[in-house]
Amino acid sequence: MGVRSRKKNRSKFRYRANSNRKQMKMKKKINPCIDCLPVKKAWDASKPAPTNITNMGLVYHLDRALPITSQRQGRKNGVVQVKKKEKPTEVVRQLEETVNQDNQKERFSVRLTNAQVKYATAMLDKYGDDYKAMARDRKNYFQDTWKQIRTKIKLFTNNPNYFAPYLKERELLKHS
Repeated sequence: MGVRSRKKNRSKFRYRANSNRKQMKMKKKINPCIDCLPVKKAWDASKPAPTNITNMGLVYHLDRALPITSQRQGRKNGVVQVKKKEKPTEVVRQLEETVNQDNQKERFSVRLTNAQVKYATAMLDKYGDDYKAMARDRKNYFQDTWKQIRTKIKLFTNNPNYFAPYLKERELLKHS
């Protein structure tokens, strides 16, 4: 009964199950699940995906739109011919607006624990930028190397949520 029978059953083609899977794949290709609201509004379910996307002013096949030529071919031909840009459609404008809004939002930064913040502040107060001395410190309980300590302190200093209050406490930050 064991392994041999399982292998034998696995190799059989189950007509009903496999045809269902094929049908589901075809449905997904014809009507894909779209999360982007502007694209979803402009989508026409009666048309295939490539025509829908080209009607919106987007590119479906990037390789066809901007073919990659080797440097040697580029030198022989001289200047690469660029197609005329079409006027951006409403969908493209909406997508660009959402991208701009996302870029303006504050990016997620790394969170540090209170212990990590205390450790970094203590080391910076005591040694400044001397990471090798920090590695020899008695409070280096985890026996981090100087490079590991440097990365931890860079995490601390690159995060304004933690580093700005540290500088204000020590009156190193100029108020502007």
